Amino acid sequence: MAGALPPRPRAIYLGGPDLDYVEREPGPDLAPWVQAFWRLRCMRPTSLRVLPDGCMDIINGDVVGSLSEPLVADMQPGEEAVGVRLRPGAFTALYGVPADELTDVRVPLADVVRPRRLRDAARDAARPDPLAAVAMFTTDVTTLAKRTGYSARHVRRRVLVASGHSPRKLARIGRMQALLAAGRGESWARTAVQFGYYDEAHMINDVRALADATPQMLLAERATPALPVP
Repeated sequence: MAGALPPRPRAIYLGGPDLDYVEREPGPDLAPWVQAFWRLRCMRPTSLRVLPDGCMDIINGDVVGSLSEPLVADMQPGEEAVGVRLRPGAFTALYGVPADELTDVRVPLADVVRPRRLRDAARDAARPDPLAAVAMFTTDVTTLAKRTGYSARHVRRRVLVASGHSPRKLARIGRMQALLAAGRGESWARTAVQFGYYDEAHMINDVRALADATPQMLLAERATPALPVP
């Protein structure tokens, strides 16, 4: 599993026109750890639903653990946030802190680790555990264990430490993100089967459990991000 970068997780942004959102991809020196740099500014009072995406973020000097459930942020005009979205397993690789200690937690980065410039941390870091990225696209732990040659127990522990989620939960998050990125297609029933759900009802129930909304509701909230920051 070494060599090429793992598949890029699909982090869906659901903000509307009341929010000015831009993101840019990292350069090759940070790409193994960083999915995107982003900036958000509120123009008018609004709420932003943030979905689980398997990633951790560093936002305005705080570390935000990977979400296991949606977060709704009420924002006021003038509020700004600047963040770094880290790939699954990246925070643990960069700073040596197990991701499962920070799941659903937001704390100042300085309370967790000695702050360092991201490039300095990356220079001395191993790459993220590739099992975390692979687990996002493998729905069965037994299959993942066979593919990697590890025991199912070993796989579960490594993925939990790297991502903050069990392999099964991480796979559900990855599938939801991929589903929302693809959209409805010809029909929800066909799209559900395409993404590995038993049927449309299974898809709706699973997404609702993760996002507190149906796929149709989430796509209605989705907006196209602005052009990348130069």
